[in-house]
Amino acid sequence: MNRLVLFFLFPFLFVCSEGEAKGDVYVVVVGVSGYQEIPSLVLPEKDAKAIAALYKLQTKHVILITGKYATKAVLLKSLKDQFSRAKEDDMVVFAFSGHGYADGICPYDMPAKGGKGITYREIQSILKQSRASRKVLFLDACFSGGIRGNASGIHSHAVNTPDVLLFLSSRTGEASIESPFMANGVFTTYLLRGLRGGADADKNRKITAKELFRYVSRKVGEKTDGKQHPVMWGKFEDDTVLFDWNRR
Repeated sequence: MNRLVLFFLFPFLFVCSEGEAKGDVYVVVVGVSGYQEIPSLVLPEKDAKAIAALYKLQTKHVILITGKYATKAVLLKSLKDQFSRAKEDDMVVFAFSGHGYADGICPYDMPAKGGKGITYREIQSILKQSRASRKVLFLDACFSGGIRGNASGIHSHAVNTPDVLLFLSSRTGEASIESPFMANGVFTTYLLRGLRGGADADKNRKITAKELFRYVSRKVGEKTDGKQHPVMWGKFEDDTVLFDWNRR
């Protein structure tokens, strides 16, 4: 569950592929830097606050949970409660920055030995229960690619939850890197820059899934000297608009 100290989540607003905003957005953003039992990190709470701030430009339904408040019980309840409010035309977003392990993510009270955090199976179960037609998961955690099993590439249809887009900070066997010399982790830094316009290759003020993946994966790979490879995965169209600045 260690995370390299060198460099590290993710947000965006999902709209229909034609670019027309549809429904509302319900967001839960979590960042844990200091843990109860396992080693601490530096930047996840800053990552979470930056992501939450971006989403607040587009929706009032944003829950931000950081530090000691991000226990397993609180996170699971917050996800269930927030996502249960969403209707069919809405989108739900879960963004997490912190420690991860092969089968899940580490809440604040992650046991050092003999226990488990929040498993990917638990997260997918909550997503399945939501009525929202669009579901987005951003994980900036070591081994976050484990949620996709043995799948690889920008697309995979192995996900058993329909209409889910996952943007993961690293492949299954990789650490997500952070640096004390950066305001945010590597993945978060370029995710935010991409969503703010850096990924807008055609300059139409709409950031698509394909544009964002190309931008973030290239920048993270360059910054980490090829040690970290973000993965975008799930059931979605390449031209799906993830953030539309025209709707502000």
